[in-house]
Amino acid sequence: MDDAGFWRIVAEACGADPRRADEWDGLLQSRLEQLAPDEIVEWNRIFDRLAAWAYTVDLWGAAYLINGGASDDGFYYFRCWLIGMGKDVYEAAIQDPDSLADAAVPGIDAEAEIYAAAHQAWMAVTGRPDTDPYPARIEKAELLGEEWDYDDDEEVRRRLPRLAALYLD
Repeated sequence: MDDAGFWRIVAEACGADPRRADEWDGLLQSRLEQLAPDEIVEWNRIFDRLAAWAYTVDLWGAAYLINGGASDDGFYYFRCWLIGMGKDVYEAAIQDPDSLADAAVPGIDAEAEIYAAAHQAWMAVTGRPDTDPYPARIEKAELLGEEWDYDDDEEVRRRLPRLAALYLD
């Protein structure tokens, strides 16, 4: 499994449709169940790496604005959503979180709980119970960037002007 294969599976399962994010987990699990166990584990490792790369202060600010708040768990679900939106949206947001103004839909939370799809698919394919150790380990990520106050509307407008125009005005 390489990055291109990872993103192909995301595109096939999730389709970058934020209105269907609540369906992504099941769709992704079904798609991953078509793979060999070692490919599922490698897909999961790529997922974890991408989620860690998106662990930035400015993306957290975008999540906070889009979703009307973002706890630690909420920001993780946001990063899952970001991955589910596909390679182009993900890479653009990594470079410029304000680019999410083109992807987010006001009134629809930018969250997805796809984090367990690979583990569930691995158990289904291997027949192993949840109590067996899963071979993919999640590495703890360090939050990158200089912290700022997500409740300061002036700062939000300065850092995320396009998103602010959608969500603050």
